[in-house]
Amino acid sequence: MGAYKKLKWKKTLNEYKFLKEELLLTKSMNRETAPDFQEYYEDFLKKRNISLDDLNQKHQEEIKQAYGIEDEISGEVPIAESTGTDLIPSTMSVEKTEDVQMTEDEIAIHNLFSRLFKSIAVKIHPDKIDPLKHDYTQRRSMEEDFKLANTALKEKDYFILIDIAERLDIPLPKNYDQQTRWMKSKLNEISQQIDSEKRTYNYIFSEADTEELKDNVIRQFVQQLFDLNV
Repeated sequence: MGAYKKLKWKKTLNEYKFLKEELLLTKSMNRETAPDFQEYYEDFLKKRNISLDDLNQKHQEEIKQAYGIEDEISGEVPIAESTGTDLIPSTMSVEKTEDVQMTEDEIAIHNLFSRLFKSIAVKIHPDKIDPLKHDYTQRRSMEEDFKLANTALKEKDYFILIDIAERLDIPLPKNYDQQTRWMKSKLNEISQQIDSEKRTYNYIFSEADTEELKDNVIRQFVQQLFDLNV
């Protein structure tokens, strides 16, 4: 009975890892594409003798809503680091100001991996580093792994704790059913986040391989933001 549960857990864990990594890569693509998108966008308008400053001034409310700007706009609009949903850019991520109620599974899982983190810390906490026992490479690895584990616990990236624990030969939690159930509940949530990132202008621009396709992306952006056909 226990063997198939562990295999099911491993399968779900691999799916969870893959989606988390894809989300990270997609966000990175959006962030790295933002300056190129902005530069291409400005050049596109300049070639058509369209003043970006004039557009910004005439459509302040639309821009403030799209980019998450609260103050008055004076000239340039900041580069969008993340382009939000529904193909509208936003320069800032929305922080949750209200407490998020955790489910019983989430509370149990977090407590479990908090204990796993403590077991990891027993082996690689900076206080455990001994220059007489650990060479430079070992010390550097221990320091990096501890920072990684600390961040993983805070961000609930528990699969990172699992990877580190396995490398350190630390026994993993055995509540496979509960972990599998929790990870499955997160798969759809992460998939939706990935879809949202892929619906942004930054991402679509990054996928445009020709100048014609890039121009079409900018045209759609300008039409949606300013209701202007170019």
